[in-house]
Amino acid sequence: MRIGISPYGADRAATLELTGAAVAGGIDSLWLGDGLFRRPDFAGWRGGLESLTELAYLAGRYPGTRIGITAAVLPVRDIDWLVREAATLDQLTTGNFVLAVTAGFWADELAYRGIDPAGRGGEFRRRLGELRAKLAGDTLSPAPYTPQGPPVWLAGELATMRLAARLGLPFQASRATPAELEPVARLWRELNGGLLAHRIYAEAGTGVPDGEQVARHVVAGSAAQLTDAFAAYRALGVDDLSVVLGHDDASALRTLDVLLGDVLPALRG
Repeated sequence: MRIGISPYGADRAATLELTGAAVAGGIDSLWLGDGLFRRPDFAGWRGGLESLTELAYLAGRYPGTRIGITAAVLPVRDIDWLVREAATLDQLTTGNFVLAVTAGFWADELAYRGIDPAGRGGEFRRRLGELRAKLAGDTLSPAPYTPQGPPVWLAGELATMRLAARLGLPFQASRATPAELEPVARLWRELNGGLLAHRIYAEAGTGVPDGEQVARHVVAGSAAQLTDAFAAYRALGVDDLSVVLGHDDASALRTLDVLLGDVLPALRG
């Protein structure tokens, strides 16, 4: 099971401290989410920058590291420009970029772009077809490094998972405990799905403060508890795990220390 992190920090220095320590410790994948509006819980370097631009910056600072967006919201993005940005990142990283896409999370952003939130599924499917055709086409510049374009993953709920299986694309679930993910993973196997990815929030230690961020900590607790959870994801068939660490800079570094010092060695063992 491949494990990557989201390089979130209070500012540039904190983000680079976390990212540098992760890469030095053997983490080889950096993931950023996507969004359009300013939101208190995704501010600045904690997810508020334009994702593809920041990923290009990180790829330059940490060459050889895989970068990925999880997930680009197709109904709020211009497909031509997304194709060009994705192909450029594919070139800059020599094929080490993953483009996960989704139908969207926030109704206010969809409405702002003139998309009926209730109809986002149809819009997503239409734009996905356009995206894949143009990545494989010969019109927009640049041509991607990877033939037919960088890998495209689908992220979202069960309807998106069924679409991914039908199209033969990887699927990324999110924010589920191993017990919650088990029926999803079982259905994915029944659909003869391929690569299964998952995105979680994790924090090492006890006494996590109350607040909005806590609801996202799908995995929290001791080193042993985190190890057991990560092993359970792997046993369910998760091939690729993307992790948001902690709820602030200190807890992110603490969780990274546990991930590098306890969880990964146990999984390898």
